[in-house]
Amino acid sequence: MTADDHRKVAQWHLKQADLHEDEGGYKCGCPANDENSKIIEIVNSGVIEEDLSCSLGG
Repeated sequence: MTADDHRKVAQWHLKQADLHEDEGGYKCGCPANDENSKIIEIVNSGVIEEDLSCSLGG
């Protein structure tokens, strides 16, 4: 993915998060798959702030 692609995906997810907060109980249908779970762990660990490359690897 390009940097612009990452931004577009992030923008969509941020909108979904806003809907979840604003509409109490709203479900977007996004499954918490293995990749999403790994991303959540990376962000929670704080490592993403130090990484200079894709945290998920290839």
